[in-house]
Parts: sequence; structure tokens; C-alpha cells
Amino acid sequence: MKKQILAAVVVAVFALGLAGSLAWAAAAVSVDIPFSFIVKDKELPAGRYEIRTEGETNLAIRGDKGAQFFVPVIERLADTGGKEPKVVFDKMEDGKTYLSEVHVPGQDGFLVGIAGGKEKHVTVTGKE
Repeated sequence: MKKQILAAVVVAVFALGLAGSLAWAAAAVSVDIPFSFIVKDKELPAGRYEIRTEGETNLAIRGDKGAQFFVPVIERLADTGGKEPKVVFDKMEDGKTYLSEVHVPGQDGFLVGIAGGKEKHVTVTGKE
């Protein structure tokens, strides 16, 4: 009897973990970014981008011109409770803009960049 209960608990824990992983994999944001920005030392032009979770440690960014690359997640951020996806950029005093955070409704946010120096946050709202 103890073995059956233990087996049931293990299956339940596995099912919950799988459900969380599937929810993570399904997160995608589509956003029109009206300015050029820098991600992982690469400058990208203004345009439409899809940002999708890729595994547990990366975001995949795909531009409307087909270019795709992966960005490591520095840290997971608390769910903000927002109803719309948001992408946050750090605009520096020199005019350069860096991708900083991605927020998907109902999920944790993702910190992908930290600007060094004085910056101003710029938020772009997207669609799921």
C-alpha cells in the first residue's frame, strides 16, 4: 500500500512539473519596436519581433526578416499581474537602447540585460 501511495505522489509531482514546463514553452510575445536596439552586443533595426521562451534559460528572438538568435535569461522576475505583454528597454544617455526585460501575462518576467550607467526605461506593449 505504501508503494502505491508513493508511486501516486511521484506521478502527481511529475505531472505538475510537466505542466509548468509546457506553460513555459508556450510563452511568446509579438511586438512592434519603433526604434533600433541592442541585444547581446548586436544592434537590431526597428521592426516586428517575436520573443519566445526556449527551454528554461533562453529567449529566442526572431525578427520579421527571419533573423533569429538566443538570449540567456539572467534572472526570472516576479509576475507583475499585467494583462498585456511588455518589453522593457534601457535607453542610455548616449542614445543607445538595450533590451532589458520581457513580461508575459500570467508568467514570471525575464531579465535579459542590465545597462551600466544612467538609463531611462522605455516600455513597448505587445501581443501574445
